[in-house]
Amino acid sequence: MKRPPILFLVTAILYALNASPAVSAQPSNVTIQYVTPEKFTDFRIYGRDAQWSASYFAGQISDGLRPVLNRRVPGAKLTLRFTDIDLAGRYGNSSRGGRNVRVTRGLIAPARLLFVFLLQDSSGRTLASGSTRITDTSNPSSLANRQRSGSQPLYYEKQMLEKWLKSVKTS
Repeated sequence: MKRPPILFLVTAILYALNASPAVSAQPSNVTIQYVTPEKFTDFRIYGRDAQWSASYFAGQISDGLRPVLNRRVPGAKLTLRFTDIDLAGRYGNSSRGGRNVRVTRGLIAPARLLFVFLLQDSSGRTLASGSTRITDTSNPSSLANRQRSGSQPLYYEKQMLEKWLKSVKTS
């Protein structure tokens, strides 16, 4: 079977990017990487810097995607290399002590994630690859979302990525 030239190009770029320095999560079947996270649109988790936010985001997202990946393609490996992140909500003043808190109610600031991905089976064969941009289309003001999001870190970002992973077409 002949591979389309674009698939070859995307795969080559992913392998080349893996050789360059980047912030990366610990090895597992889900690998999270970043391209200059300090320049991302909105990537300050709990008001912390990009380095701390990158580590925290990688852990939370990997933990959320791992079971979905294992159910969908057992033994597969997924690499996500983020080129921009705009977290859900915005910082606003809290009436509880004046500290800044992330407000996610309403549709004012949906999460947006831009990344390059590579999905491989257990033998290293490429099942899917490409670059994508996903935007949260859920209704954060719904009662169910408000109840869940308040108790789960990066709730909207996890939901977006899980939905995306379930929709990825594999070869």
